Amino acid sequence: MSSFQFRTSRVQYMVRLFRTLCAMLVALNTLPALATEQVVSVPLSGGQSIACLLTQKDGSQPAWVLVMMPGGDGRLDLTQQPDGGITLREKNNFLVRARGLIVDDRFATAIVDSPSDLPDGYTDRFRASSRHTQDIAEIAADLKRRFPGAKLVLVGTSRGTISTAFAGRDLGSTWQAVIHTSTLSSPSRGQALPLAGFDYNAIQARQLFVHHADDACFLCSFDAAKRISVGHDFITVSGGNASGNPCKAMAHHGFNGQDASVVAAIKAWIDGAAWPKEVN
Repeated sequence: MSSFQFRTSRVQYMVRLFRTLCAMLVALNTLPALATEQVVSVPLSGGQSIACLLTQKDGSQPAWVLVMMPGGDGRLDLTQQPDGGITLREKNNFLVRARGLIVDDRFATAIVDSPSDLPDGYTDRFRASSRHTQDIAEIAADLKRRFPGAKLVLVGTSRGTISTAFAGRDLGSTWQAVIHTSTLSSPSRGQALPLAGFDYNAIQARQLFVHHADDACFLCSFDAAKRISVGHDFITVSGGNASGNPCKAMAHHGFNGQDASVVAAIKAWIDGAAWPKEVN
């Protein structure tokens, strides 16, 4: 073997070794949290159904189950393959991508899809409707049957905070806590109008608002978020990375680059531990 062939072989070996080590690190960091995932279909009246992605650690009996409402149109197209693999849209959404950081022995998550009769996903108006609240109530009832000892927390991000506002208020005793992240705090241009003048004090459960100080989405003024959260808990996020549309998940609006710190703060708040009022 020539010296050139030896060096080439050596480089190829090192590349393979590096890829293997990277794969091992990824597995070590994600497998415990994502040990069990299943798409659960919950029947609704009129022959419709609504699905959620239930994620829990193998063998766990969680104390908390987070019912999570992603942003945008909320359409995930959840599908479980015969081999157990999950396919879904909106993989970059903060709540979708953060589920692996949330799930452990004490926490499980249920990410809610749009119902079968809304193939194009949610409108802002539907998120504020009694029908939407009843759909979420059916999911909550299914989760309570699965985890009778667990407490339920309603969590939304961006447009999902329309859902947390109305279902948080109208299903008061269902929730131990309600969390609004990247809240649509400044409705305008015909968008997020159901939240204009919404009375957050009408929500029975304790509440947490989480907002990035540099959120540049026109519907999500940081100063407005501070105003509407008065009397409730608030976490200010700074730092991280921002790219693309300021109202999308890879901008500060989606806490890009701060996932782990934001999730740790939220979990501490839920669990009654010391929690930071600033994440940076």
